[in-house]
Amino acid sequence: MPTTDPTTLALTGQLPFILSAGAVLALPLSYLLLRLYRRALLRGMSHRGEKPGGGREASHAERAGSMSPPAGEFRLTVLDASPSAGTGNGAGSLLRLARSSPWRAGMVYGAGGVVFAAIMAFCFLRSSNTEFLPLRYLILLWVFSWPLVPTLALVAATGRKTRLLLMAAHGAIFVALGAVALARSPDSSVWQLAVLWLSTNLPPTLLLLVFLIRTVRAVGPLVVTFMVMALTGSNLLLSVLDRHQGVLRSVAEVGFSLGLGGTGVFWALILIGFLLFAVLGWFALQWIRRRYLAKGMNDQSLILDALWLLFGISYSIGLAFEGAAWILSGLVAFGGYKATVLAGFRLACGIGAPPRNARLLILRVFSLGKRSEELFDAVTRHWRYLGDVRLIAGPDLAMATVEPHEFLDFVSGRLDRQFIDGPDALTRRLKELDTRPDFDGRFRVNDFFCHDDTWQMTLARLVGTSDVVLMDLRGFSPQNAGCAYELHELVATAPLERVIIAMDATTDAGFLEQTLRDAWGAMPAGSPNRSAKADAKIVRLPPTGDQGLFALLGLLCTAAGEANSRAARFRADSA
Repeated sequence: MPTTDPTTLALTGQLPFILSAGAVLALPLSYLLLRLYRRALLRGMSHRGEKPGGGREASHAERAGSMSPPAGEFRLTVLDASPSAGTGNGAGSLLRLARSSPWRAGMVYGAGGVVFAAIMAFCFLRSSNTEFLPLRYLILLWVFSWPLVPTLALVAATGRKTRLLLMAAHGAIFVALGAVALARSPDSSVWQLAVLWLSTNLPPTLLLLVFLIRTVRAVGPLVVTFMVMALTGSNLLLSVLDRHQGVLRSVAEVGFSLGLGGTGVFWALILIGFLLFAVLGWFALQWIRRRYLAKGMNDQSLILDALWLLFGISYSIGLAFEGAAWILSGLVAFGGYKATVLAGFRLACGIGAPPRNARLLILRVFSLGKRSEELFDAVTRHWRYLGDVRLIAGPDLAMATVEPHEFLDFVSGRLDRQFIDGPDALTRRLKELDTRPDFDGRFRVNDFFCHDDTWQMTLARLVGTSDVVLMDLRGFSPQNAGCAYELHELVATAPLERVIIAMDATTDAGFLEQTLRDAWGAMPAGSPNRSAKADAKIVRLPPTGDQGLFALLGLLCTAAGEANSRAARFRADSA
């Protein structure tokens, strides 16, 4: 018979409440903090740097003093997104790597998920002393493997259609296993199988969706961690005092002497417990910060670890009715998952030569908002297996690219130290760039926080140190003076074969072409495009679908391949 001791009751009653309340409260708190973070970023962008003078990079206008008519020919090539749009001599191997790497990573996470599910299925049967039968075990394993679906959706799936196919495939296999079970066991029913799946997976899935909403995903796990620890303090203090009535009476008398009634004492105890454990929660966040900076975890692994840990704890709560010790089954399963994933990536990343860092600079129209975030997420999901991504921070991607240390700097009132206030800060930031892959083979996003008078010099340095430039000019119009400046800078300093421009129906195509031709006419004598046949490549993206993404990836990989060839020729000439 299940035990009913106080420990078991606490694990099966208070723990679900803490998890649920923590996740629910974390949603509005995360959204509020990110809105405040975005506002702080905008304030910093509008300020002027303290040391913007001396050593400033010359702009394209300042470099245009000794101009003569360009010797080369300017061509503008507009490509519609199609499977062949990005095919080029240098695209092949890079494009294959970019397209396949997320799914190869998904296979590693899949292996970890199978280990997790196998442990949970074994614990389920063992805790209830249920007879071990192969088909029964297989059905339970498949039920506990459900977290693989959101994992693959986060890691590899680029579109809604692919995510729906993942859900349908998992459901179809469960239906097939259930059909075999019903054929072999007349005592089983469809209702029993449905209740098994729903009672096991629906509650944690709903909690998961709370902090995986796109607008809060970047900081959701951090805020949930903090809230769960703080709420644990509130519940733990009340539980401890409930077991020690003498201490509780003494505490109540102190509260009464301060003018608090019974309700006031109750809420005061909740607040005290919350604040005490909030301190521990803050230390936990600082530990995550250090692990992140030391490359022990990254943005993706942080979300996935929170996902699997949430499911593990949720699954083990049901087993705790059979004994308090079974609450540890979820942690054991999570440990098995984590060990398998780390071993899998160590093996996968150890095969073949280490990847060369293909540095991608992303420029864009800040006013795109959600559309900018969606394209950024789709492109970087693949590109980060090829190289690091650089961008100037802006309000459009503030909620998507914020890193743990940046978010915690904001919460502690020190976001200003992330901003570049002059040439020395920019040089230091460039030296600190994270250009090595993480344990899972993914490179990181390096964002640059710039003031109103430091973004132009930052742009010049980034263009000069990047292999490929993607400029998202959807929505581009004469009102986007900053983007027009960036186009002039690219023509002046970057070989155009390394630059890919994205546009769509919302782009003022005539103004874009005129801006490029003006930039060509104002090109300084030292421009790498001056004596070459310059070809500005523009890809016209469709409103939706993966077709435009892979065409864009193909063009970027072609540009990266040409940059590699240019670098190889330079090294050969130097030798």
